[in-house]
Amino acid sequence: MDTFLYFATAGGADAAADNIVVPASELLSINATAATTCNIYFKNPRILEGTDADSTKNYVELTYTSGSFKVVAEAIVNAAAGAFGKGMVVICDMNNNISIDPSISACIVSTADDNTNPDD
Repeated sequence: MDTFLYFATAGGADAAADNIVVPASELLSINATAATTCNIYFKNPRILEGTDADSTKNYVELTYTSGSFKVVAEAIVNAAAGAFGKGMVVICDMNNNISIDPSISACIVSTADDNTNPDD
C-alpha cells in the first residue's frame, strides 16, 4: 500500500475543490508564497486520463502561523516519505479541525486546470 495525502477545505468535503486525496509519490514541490502561505504542487491528476502530465496548476494552498513554513514543509515531506505509516495521512482537514501541524489554519484546493496543451 502507498501513502496518500488528504487535504480538505472547510467546505463540507462534498463538492469540487472541497477536498483532494493525492498519492504522496505525486508531490512535486512546496513553495512559500508569503510569510503565512505556501503552495503544495502535485503532478497533474489528469495524467490518469492520459492528457497533460506536466501542469503545475493543480495545488493546495495552506495558511499557517507566520514563519512556520519550514516546520509545515518538513511535516508534509515526512508524511510523504511514510514517517506516519502507509495509508492516508491527513495533512489538513478544516472540516474537523485536524492538521499535521498545529500552525496550519486554512486550506484551499485548486484543481481547476484549463491548460490542455500536452507540451506544458
